[in-house]
Order: sequence, then structure tokens, then C-alpha cells
Amino acid sequence: MSDWYVERRQDRELEELRSEMSRAYSEASSLRSKVSQLQGSLDSRLRQLSDAFDAFVELSDIRYELIGFADAAEVRRHASQVLTALASGQQPPAAGAAVPGYWLQPAVATIHGLSIDATALPDGPLSEAMALDKDRTSIFLCLALAALGRRDLVQTSWLETAFGTPADGKVTRLQRALWSTGARGGLGADGQTLIIERLRDHVKGLSWVETVVSRAQAVRHGHPSFKEIATAANARDRLSQLRAAVDTVAGDTAVREPDRDLAYGEPDPDSASSVLRMLISEGSEHEREPLSRVAALRARITNTAAAAAAITDPVDTIENLLRADLRRDDEPHLSATALRVVADDVLTEAEELAKTAGALVPTEVVCKVGRRDITVLPDGPDAQSMAAAVAKINSEAPPLTVKSVGGAIAIAVTGLVVGIGLGLVHPFWIVVGVVILGVAAHRFWSARTDVAQAKTDAADQIVRLKEKADEAAGELASYKSSARDREAAIAADLTATREQLTS
Repeated sequence: MSDWYVERRQDRELEELRSEMSRAYSEASSLRSKVSQLQGSLDSRLRQLSDAFDAFVELSDIRYELIGFADAAEVRRHASQVLTALASGQQPPAAGAAVPGYWLQPAVATIHGLSIDATALPDGPLSEAMALDKDRTSIFLCLALAALGRRDLVQTSWLETAFGTPADGKVTRLQRALWSTGARGGLGADGQTLIIERLRDHVKGLSWVETVVSRAQAVRHGHPSFKEIATAANARDRLSQLRAAVDTVAGDTAVREPDRDLAYGEPDPDSASSVLRMLISEGSEHEREPLSRVAALRARITNTAAAAAAITDPVDTIENLLRADLRRDDEPHLSATALRVVADDVLTEAEELAKTAGALVPTEVVCKVGRRDITVLPDGPDAQSMAAAVAKINSEAPPLTVKSVGGAIAIAVTGLVVGIGLGLVHPFWIVVGVVILGVAAHRFWSARTDVAQAKTDAADQIVRLKEKADEAAGELASYKSSARDREAAIAADLTATREQLTS
């Protein structure tokens, strides 16, 4: 029996050495490929080659060191097999040799026998995994159960531990994965509520209307163009647009059921599956640093940027992610959850818009007609304002006066003098005098025509002024008479928005 055991152990060690040689050959090939691609000066190429060679040597040393963690690597491989089998409805493979102190093994054992009709997880392996590493076990169970469609088994206490508290208003890759998974229905109603409350604490008091209304088309109610009602009119339009946007986001029936894309194996980097694989690949406690170093060395050898592989890597601020989710029309679950996070602030802004939109109708407005400002009342233009405008127009069209025809008179006198005085000397001057008198007559006629045209223009201006003033008065009267209907519409928009935001 002992000989059989020794032979089996030797076979296993030989298999590990073959695997190690295969990896070394692959990395050496990668190194040779990199050498053939090196560019730049000779010094630069030598530095690159030296750096890659040093990384290759160090990687080989670490690979040799990691041989001692073969059992832990087998646990990780087994974990992936179990998750894949459960996701496809197959029987998971049996566990391998025990690895004392590694939390992943009992954590996988907790879900190993998971069935469709299971109502609870086994206490034994669950307690063992929690005792070894409560944080990672909580994360594993939340992500794994969500990816396997068993949100009913996710406990709030696990999620509280897994999600933690965002630092400085930012979330990590893990927190974003739990956030998006909860939004898509993978963590149950209680889990989604917990995440919403944790996020809400970091964005209270911000303005969200401009972000939310981007989900709806602009609304115009055809208000009169009086500057005295512009603020109220714009507020009413904004409130109606906000209602439409909230209806679009919160009223999407697709969010009533969990997202079908939650299944284990999805490629989304923010998914439960992706972060779950990242968690598993961290390794046991003593492996984490060497495994992280391996990833960095591989990046040096292949001359590529190291991929972010830690679940604690920061993603973005909560505010930026919420605004991005609110604008997305291809992710209804994320949009609806984001709206729930900011619902209180949106409702406060909606109430302010309703208050502004319902302002009292002004008793008078100033209507600009051309270059004239006329004060207009609902029953017509203000008499004093109209009289002043008419007087101003008339003043710009003076009557025909001696002064306006003074030039023509002077020319006529000159013509008479030349024609009579010099005509006695020679008939030629009579002709010249007649011509001068003709010029004077033309000047007189032009001045008279200009004055007549100015009076006609003034009369037309006055007519247009009165028409526009009467039209403005009619619009103001109509706007005032529709105040009750407008108040009812504003109240309806606010009520509908409130119901959607508080339901």
C-alpha cells in the first residue's frame, strides 16, 4: 500500500514538472518572439532584452516556488468546475485533497450540493469558511449565488460584509459588481435596498434633474413670450419633461424581473461571474503575493500593460456612475436602480419646479413692439403707456414747415433774381432763371413728399403698435384665464412624479 502511495506521489510530481516545463517553454517562446520584435537604438533594445530576461528568470523562480501550492491550485480549479457544472445543471465533481486553512475549499463545499429545491446551505462547511475568512467567504457566496440564480439564499449579513462602505465616494470593482448585480435582481429585494441605501449616503443634496431629463424629449407648452412669466413657464416645461423621463426609467416593465444576463459565464467585466473568477484567482493567503508578482512579470515579458486583477481596484465615483447609469437606455435595471438612489433629491427638485411653475400670473407685462415698450394689461394696453408711444412716433414725423422747405425757397428767389434782373440784359438769363425755378420746385415737391411719407409710416406704426398691444393683452388674458387648468396640470405632473419616485 505504501509503495502504491509513493509511486502515486512521484507520478504526481512528474506531472507537475512536465506542466512546469511546458509553461517555461511557452514563456521562452514568448521571450524569443519579443526579441525579434524589439525596435529602437541598440542601447534601448539591450535594456528591453535585459528587462525581459530578468523578468523571465524571476518568473521561473516564482513558478518553482508555487509548485508547493499545487493543492491550493487544485482547489481553485475545482471551484471553477463546480460553478460551471452548477450553472449548466450538471453534477459537480468531487472535491480533492483537503487544504488546511484555505477558505475557498469549505466555501465551495457550501454550494457543492446546491439543488433547485434547496432552501438553505449546509452549516458545517459554511461555518468553517466563515471562520477562516469571513470577508472573502461572504463575497464568494453573494457572487456565486447571484450568478447561479439563487438570490433567495443570499443573506443580508453576507452582503453587508461583502459590500462594505465606499471610501471617499468611490467604489471598487467588487462594489460595482455587487451594485450592478443587485440592480439586475441578483441579490433579492433586500439586497438591492441595502446597496441603494449605502450609495444614497454619498450623493445626498446633489442636483439630478438635468441628468434625468436627458431621458425624455424637450417639452413646450406654448406659453406667451413675456419675460415676466418666462421663469414660471420654463419651470412648467421642465416639470413635464421630468415626469416623462421618470416614467421612462421607472415605468419600464423589464426591471420587474431579474436580468437574464446574470448567469455564470457572462463576459461583462462588472458582472458577478467576472469578479467571482477574480476572487478565486487571488489564491490562498500565502500565494497572493507570488501570484500577483507572476501577473506583473508576465506583463514585463510580453511588454503589455498589466491588467487590473484585484477586486479592490477603484472604478469611479458613485456620482459619475449614477449619472452614467441614468443616461443609459440599454440597461433598464441599472437606470431604475440609479433613479431609486437619487429619488429623494429628484423629488425635492420636482417640488421646487412645481412651486416656481405655479407662481401668480403678473397683473401687467411689458410688450416690446419694434423699438417701443408698451405696458399691457389683461383688458388692453395701458392708456398712458400707449399715448406716450404714439406721441413719440408722431414726434419723429414732423409736419411740413418753412424750415423744411427753406432750401427750396432760397433757390426759387435766386431763380427769380437771375431771370428778371439779368433777363433784361440777355434772354439767355431768362432761360437760366426758369431752370433754377424748376430745381426749386423739385426740392419743394421732394420735401413735401418726404413729410407725407413720414406721416403715413407713423400712422402705420401706430396701427401695428395697437394691434400688437391688443394681441399681447389677449394672450395675457388667456394665460390668466387658464391659470386653474395650468395649476391642475402642474399638480398632476408632480403627483405622478412623486408616485413613481416613492413606489
